[in-house]
Amino acid sequence: MPAVPLGVKAYRRTDAMVPETRLVNMWLEKDESGVSPDGLMRVQRPGLTQVESRTANIRALAYRPATGEEVTVSDRLHIEGTDKGGIAGTGIAPTVDTPFSFAVLGGQSLYIYNTALIVVAMPNDAGEIVDIDQLNGYILILTRSGRFYWIEPGETTVDPLNFATAESSPDIGVAIRRVGDEFWIFGESSVEPWQATGNFDAPFQPVTGRVYESGCLSRDSVRRFDNSVMWVTDALQVARGGTVPSVVSDNGLSERLRKRTGEPSAFTFPWDGHDFYVLRIPGQGTFAYDAATQNWCEFSTLGAGVWRPVVGEDHGGVVRVGDSDSGAVWLLDSGTMTDAGTPIERVVTGTVGFLGRTGRNNSLGIGVGVSNDAVVRVRWKDGQDDFPAYYDELPVRAPMDVANIYRMGRPEQPYRTVEVSCVDPVRLRIAGAMINEAWK
Repeated sequence: MPAVPLGVKAYRRTDAMVPETRLVNMWLEKDESGVSPDGLMRVQRPGLTQVESRTANIRALAYRPATGEEVTVSDRLHIEGTDKGGIAGTGIAPTVDTPFSFAVLGGQSLYIYNTALIVVAMPNDAGEIVDIDQLNGYILILTRSGRFYWIEPGETTVDPLNFATAESSPDIGVAIRRVGDEFWIFGESSVEPWQATGNFDAPFQPVTGRVYESGCLSRDSVRRFDNSVMWVTDALQVARGGTVPSVVSDNGLSERLRKRTGEPSAFTFPWDGHDFYVLRIPGQGTFAYDAATQNWCEFSTLGAGVWRPVVGEDHGGVVRVGDSDSGAVWLLDSGTMTDAGTPIERVVTGTVGFLGRTGRNNSLGIGVGVSNDAVVRVRWKDGQDDFPAYYDELPVRAPMDVANIYRMGRPEQPYRTVEVSCVDPVRLRIAGAMINEAWK
């Protein structure tokens, strides 16, 4: 029998009635050592180490390169741990750092901090503020009407005449995001890039010939990523910006987005040559797109249904993430084998089809790497069956071992699905699995 296609991505297509493929708390890498029978390794994500705690949910994390200051936003603004004042609203709070000041959008209040935290007065006819960003030191303020205002570099007030409106078609403003030397205005049904002009009286203009007929579902899904930008579209797909935006999600993820119970949100982080766009879909889970492999995996916190981090920032090789349900701030830490004390459950599955008269499944060999001796758990199901509640537990030795299980019975058509998991506090690598064949 061939190698089991174990944990090749995170994929579930319930409406198509096919077996789910799971790749949970692990991601794929090309196996350069030659150990794996399918040329892939499944490597676990870092654990979490708590470094900060606030009295309310974490709504934003940022870093100010000019001053070397770490910023945390909950119901308060903290810079390098010092409380600078209260921030209104709930949910994720967009932030902007310029050489002159730091801005936060909390609910419908726009705050600017320089030496003190102040609330910015908007023009009377501005309407609802939906997002903020910056370009060339200008703070950009998008309103729901599609009009955007700007605050000039070094200023803390909005001139009522400093505004423009997306010109391609009337649209509801959703998000504004700097992309390289441009900024893009995301509406409910279109995306319009703008650029700087160098003209002080009219500093911005739309980029000619570049309007995308693809809207944005959620402001908090829009993130700069791998020299581009990614977002969830109004068509329930994840798009990546370019001359023509490309879709990087699959039909299974679109189904999950359709079945969401709240608005999706995302943050990004780099790790060991990978760049991850981490998308939380309420009611469905947290899924990470890896720019290195163009593949999706799932991140989760044991018992939570999602991965608890909801915002993040990275600087100098340090990745901070913040909790959606408390005031905890964590560091991603490859030396930590738990999520701040909570076990990390790593799960991969693979399905093998059986057509015609099936032979016996005499053995399964799983290539494993562990930082310390541990136990991996294996269970399987056939066709329409559910996984049993129990596991076969296989001890494995550090640093490398093959976990073997024998006499698994005759598979029932049309397929057998195998699940491999581990909850021990060790670093884990799974190289692949062979069925009815010796490990090579």
